[in-house]
Amino acid sequence: MNKNDRNSLLKGALVPFSILSLMWVIHAFNLHYQLHLFKYGIKPKDFSGLIGVLFSPLIHSTKDFSHIINNSAPILILGWALFYFYKNIAWKVLFLSWLIGGAFVWIWARQGSYHAGMSGVIYSLAFYLFFSGVFRKDVRLMAISLFVVFVYGSMIWGLFPLDPSVSYESHFLGALIGVVLAFFLKEEGATFKQKKYQWEIDEEREREMENNGYTSISDESGFIIHYEYKPKEDSEKLD
Repeated sequence: MNKNDRNSLLKGALVPFSILSLMWVIHAFNLHYQLHLFKYGIKPKDFSGLIGVLFSPLIHSTKDFSHIINNSAPILILGWALFYFYKNIAWKVLFLSWLIGGAFVWIWARQGSYHAGMSGVIYSLAFYLFFSGVFRKDVRLMAISLFVVFVYGSMIWGLFPLDPSVSYESHFLGALIGVVLAFFLKEEGATFKQKKYQWEIDEEREREMENNGYTSISDESGFIIHYEYKPKEDSEKLD
């Protein structure tokens, strides 16, 4: 691995690591000083709960550490994959997942409780990374899709209302937004493009020249020296 690759890997981890660190700092203050920050989560259809669209992903339950621990590794790994493989549009995907997901939770989710945690954003990133590889039909990006399925395939159960204490609405809406973003951004932002070998480029050029009426002139070894223009004769027409 060369220096540029190492730098790209480190840069890809910078944003998700910063988000993860901020999550834990907020959680520590919330726990130590009993700040009850859940009131800054999303409270559906309540205008006072709109503030949660901005802040809810950074707030986690203080009952125990399981909530924030379960969200820590996924946001770091999936965030790194996003900023490494899609660095040109990573911020766009992250902000749209964060804000649109939160807005739809406010509109659609169950009333009477606060919805908080990073899981909605995590579902959006996971489904974006999976379906982006599928929609783009790039072998290397599809490998990332398989990695997401292998590591986080069990996330599918979070889309269903199996546990009343879990905001399945955040999961479902996050996943839906991830699929939509993958479809509409399928022509944008992949870090690498499918590279072609020189012989593939030469073959394409030769076909293009032949289609334009040129014939290749080669030496004894088969190396093309130049092209000569030889227009095709009109084909014989029968009445």
